Amino acid sequence: MKTELTPPKWVQIFVILLLIWNLIGVFAFVSDVLLDPSTLDQIQQDFRANFPLWTKIVYGLAVGLGSFGTFGLFLRKSWSKNVLAISLICVIIQMYHSMFIAGAIETFGVSIAKLPTVVVILSLTLVWIAQLYRRKGWFI
Repeated sequence: MKTELTPPKWVQIFVILLLIWNLIGVFAFVSDVLLDPSTLDQIQQDFRANFPLWTKIVYGLAVGLGSFGTFGLFLRKSWSKNVLAISLICVIIQMYHSMFIAGAIETFGVSIAKLPTVVVILSLTLVWIAQLYRRKGWFI
């Protein structure tokens, strides 16, 4: 008889909260893609012009894989670790481009980096949690 190890409730609740966070990211991505640029002021329009198509693809992968991987983590699937790692790479590429190549900090000031910093930290946290699941034998 195999004994199934399960993560503590607080970890499960945290994963659910991170899943909700990622789903909000999907909503933000869809909103960004559907946004009519004419509703923005000239500074925001000029800033958006600094984002080629590949950055939008990386953004979509970051939030899509993040949501999918977090859902996999909720289901305790071992593949979620790799999906979340790929999502983290996409997050880092996207945020680096936005902050330093596209010039978000120069355009809007250093305070604009708060949300990207939180996103990177939470993405790192998800990968760490997935590693914790592996080490503790919580995957099924």
